Amino acid sequence: MNWHKSRLILVICCSITIFSVGFALTQHIYYAFYAKGSYPIIRHKYIPQAIGKPLPEARLVDVSGNFLQDNELRRGKVILVLLSSECEACLKDGQFLKAVISKYSNIRFYGALLFWSEITVDHIEDKFPMKLFYDQDALLRHGLGVKSTPMKIYLEDGDVKKVWVGTPITPQAESAFIKEIDEISSK
Repeated sequence: MNWHKSRLILVICCSITIFSVGFALTQHIYYAFYAKGSYPIIRHKYIPQAIGKPLPEARLVDVSGNFLQDNELRRGKVILVLLSSECEACLKDGQFLKAVISKYSNIRFYGALLFWSEITVDHIEDKFPMKLFYDQDALLRHGLGVKSTPMKIYLEDGDVKKVWVGTPITPQAESAFIKEIDEISSK
């Protein structure tokens, strides 16, 4: 009888181990896919085909159901910050941008959540210094071919002029980004 009991305990322990390892691998792949880490801005590594072209169609809606009017994105200087609700790098970017956005009155900043889950959107607006909108029907994400966040897109009169991927994680990268925004602002 003890032999059968030992065998049963061994089978249970092996099953728990296999389940735990499988669960851990699944979580690792999930978080890696949604860009949970912080990555420095790499401007020249990722340049979507959208640069130099008009912003594709977008239907951006806020939590109250109000739409961002299309002409808001297609006139003047706009920086559209593309985000995910489950992205730690996006949250870090939000903290960094709090110190940046208030300095520029001639550039409008908007946040667009391209990826989100119902669980992680509570109070997310409190973590960003700009108005946040949801990419309804994923039109913007598919139109730009965005696979990961955070990303910042500089638009001038509706045309995509510059793209930054990632978040500045060093003081030098933060200074370089601010310098670029200063140049855009002074044009």
